[in-house]
Amino acid sequence: MIVTPIQIRFSDVDCFKHVNNAVYWSYFDVGRMDYLHRLLADDFELHDETVILVHVEADYKVQTRLKDSIAVRTRITGVGERSIKMQQEVINTQTGNVHASSVSVLAGFSKTLQKSIPIKPEWRSKIEAFEQA
Repeated sequence: MIVTPIQIRFSDVDCFKHVNNAVYWSYFDVGRMDYLHRLLADDFELHDETVILVHVEADYKVQTRLKDSIAVRTRITGVGERSIKMQQEVINTQTGNVHASSVSVLAGFSKTLQKSIPIKPEWRSKIEAFEQA
């Protein structure tokens, strides 16, 4: 699991004085990219073989306010032949409360071929070793 600190911006907060539900998608993106960069490579998205987001869902549990201290916890729960399943949570770093959670699926993708490809074996090895540690 990788924990990514998130800075809440004034523009993230709506007229109800909490983080707007649409903003959580950006928080999950930040956590997803941090995980992939830290675990796989700093430049993984520059190569022809990469991953793309093909499915995402979210549940909102607790309101997040402007002055809350939050982070995104990200882990991979499964690696298939051509896809990776990821779970994420936006947590309050002071209370430990989960504010929102997400499940997403990333698919192996070739930019040149513009189609799905198998997950690279070296990525599979790094993910499995990290998540089992």
